[in-house]
Amino acid sequence: MSISCEEANTQGVTTSAPPTDAVLDAARTEFERHGMRRANMDAIARRAGVSRRTLYRRFPTKEALFEHLIEAESLVIFGQLAVVANGQDAQGAIVECFTLAMRLITESRLAGTIIENEPELVIGLNTPSGEKAIVRASALVATSLRHSGVSMPDDAVLAVSEILVRLVGSLLTNRAGVLDITDTAAVRRYAQTYLARLVW
Repeated sequence: MSISCEEANTQGVTTSAPPTDAVLDAARTEFERHGMRRANMDAIARRAGVSRRTLYRRFPTKEALFEHLIEAESLVIFGQLAVVANGQDAQGAIVECFTLAMRLITESRLAGTIIENEPELVIGLNTPSGEKAIVRASALVATSLRHSGVSMPDDAVLAVSEILVRLVGSLLTNRAGVLDITDTAAVRRYAQTYLARLVW
């Protein structure tokens, strides 16, 4: 069975850089600076050192490039979540995964730009592809939780995972409330108090 380079890297396998790495690096820089809507495909092509034709052959639209980049970034994050979940009990896994996810996202320059300028793009909220994005993210969360030996039925794991995905999206896009999501200790206490009881 073949795996993508991103999947291989999350599994600790060393791979050679795929030919789109320069494009993804250039796209990340452009999206970090300008957000998705104001990003310029010509600028990405120039920064990556490829022709417009090459760029558009691989990514026919800016939206497709953005989605691919977010998918790659998400695989890295979920790979890290799987590592911290491994060996934890169910409650420990949800606490550590939630805490790490909030830290990684709030420290990400790309996520910060999108949250500030285009919050509806976070986890696909309020976008035509949002339903698919939430389902995909929930499935990845469920996989991370399973690494801890969660014994809940599959439908229960998916339901809890969707609750977590929607909660993270809400906390990221509306920071008013009792939790300071930039305070890692506070995030961990929140997860221990309110989220750990969701799983068994």
